Amino acid sequence: MPTLRSEAIKHCENCGKELFGRTDKRFCNDGCRNQFNREKAAREKQKAHDNLPEIFKIIKRNYEILQGYSLKGLHEDEAIFTDTWRLKEQGFNFKFFTSQVIERDGERINCCFEFGWYEEVSSTCSMVYRPRQAKI
Repeated sequence: MPTLRSEAIKHCENCGKELFGRTDKRFCNDGCRNQFNREKAAREKQKAHDNLPEIFKIIKRNYEILQGYSLKGLHEDEAIFTDTWRLKEQGFNFKFFTSQVIERDGERINCCFEFGWYEEVSSTCSMVYRPRQAKI
């Protein structure tokens, strides 16, 4: 006497058609599998970048604040010093920058396009002009 299978009927994860064949089959054909994976990747990409407009706004604000210090008039290795609290008071966010340079002595200079800064131990911030940092 044959035994009855109690398995539920499986459907394609993309189009919903009934599946036949292997028990671990998920899609009815390669086209459905490809479309499903393309749409999944697009959803994940969109999800990962929901906060991009806010990040761009912060980076733009940082750039405008640094631009206000007239750093373009400096020579490559010159720096202007200010208190970190003063930058924060203006709305500067130290977590967001476009690139980072590690100097020979291990010092990290965070850059917002061509303007760079590094925080000193004494809550002082050194700002520098790095025109080659913004070149592609």
